[in-house]
Amino acid sequence: MLSKRRKFLKLLPYTMAGVLAYPAAKFIFFSENTDEKFWISLKNIKDGITKIKKHNLFIYKNGDKVEVFNAHCTHMGCILNFYKEKQRFICPCHHSNFTIDGHRIKGPAQRDLDKITFKIENKKLFIG
Repeated sequence: MLSKRRKFLKLLPYTMAGVLAYPAAKFIFFSENTDEKFWISLKNIKDGITKIKKHNLFIYKNGDKVEVFNAHCTHMGCILNFYKEKQRFICPCHHSNFTIDGHRIKGPAQRDLDKITFKIENKKLFIG
């Protein structure tokens, strides 16, 4: 009969594989669908950054200028946080930094934030 230590060491590779596979599977198979089409009234969007949690998007508005970004980091897909005092998007996982208009500043991410297609009609922002 194997000792408890041997049983543990025998099961360790399977446990580690499961721990490592979970985030990858979640990212590949269960990521939020940002291809969904929806609209938002522009009167509900103030200048600055607005996060749309339901769709994992950030909307940047500055007067008439509007940009829509995917809220996932371009490195490993973590959901970004926006820090108003720094005017930066920062990844909580690996600390990639992006400017308020989506340009990469530093970190393991190698490219800017992904922009989402949108159009403006009748004071409404149509996304998708």
